[in-house]
Amino acid sequence: MAPETGTYAKYVLAFTTLSTQQATAAQMLEAYRLRWQVELTFKRLKSIAQLGHVPKYEDKSSRAWLYGKLLIALLTQKMARIDETISPWSYWSTEATHSQTMV
Repeated sequence: MAPETGTYAKYVLAFTTLSTQQATAAQMLEAYRLRWQVELTFKRLKSIAQLGHVPKYEDKSSRAWLYGKLLIALLTQKMARIDETISPWSYWSTEATHSQTMV
């Protein structure tokens, strides 16, 4: 590893067309973090739910196929979240029950 690599690893570079009057560096980095979460969600949907290719050619059937896939993906994600809070002894933990009602 080159010595410069360690030096450059201390920095985060974010390129934007915004001026410093429009947003601070902290605001730009927060927006980038949020955008990255959206990108990861779409990547996950494309790979797991196979949303990369729509096998339909008409608008109505394409939309119905896409909505069906999104519904299945969202239900699966919700079930996975609920599954994490279920105790192996077949009862809900108090904290998990409270957090589920907040969602």
